[in-house]
Amino acid sequence: MEDAPEKLNAQAKAAYLASNFDSATSLYLEAEQAYKNSNDLLMATEMANNRSVALLQVGKAEAALQASEDTHLIFAEAGDNLREGYALGNQAAAFKELGQKNISLKLYKLSAEKLAFAGDKENLAVVQKTIATLEMEGGNPIKAMGAMLEALRSKEKLTMREKIMCKLFSTVSRLMP
Repeated sequence: MEDAPEKLNAQAKAAYLASNFDSATSLYLEAEQAYKNSNDLLMATEMANNRSVALLQVGKAEAALQASEDTHLIFAEAGDNLREGYALGNQAAAFKELGQKNISLKLYKLSAEKLAFAGDKENLAVVQKTIATLEMEGGNPIKAMGAMLEALRSKEKLTMREKIMCKLFSTVSRLMP
């Protein structure tokens, strides 16, 4: 039999997968409290991060930032690079939605480092593509191209279009001073 926190977590996940983000937000908060009550700080922190993602889905970036604030520190202390990378990415996404792109870019770069260290190539590629977008929006096309090349190199399987882009970006980067 599942205990209360695990049941709440499962219900929150089901609500999220059903795109019922308001319900998921509430259930993740309940699960977070239940895990805290059972002295499972890592799972409580995971629930805070999940709540942050659900809050972003309903356009509540400030609340999402508050939910994920400092969660990366708890995962860092536990030596969990993967969840630390996710937490940094969640914070970066919230800052991006709040229009604070410089802070967002910095946090996405930290997230990419942690995801690379943890070996999560697929999420690393997503983060690198977001970095490329932010670099381009910031007027740094060379850095954007470099980030996109890293994103493509991170992926396990490339589409034909991605293979062509990778070849093109590699060629251009070799020609750059």
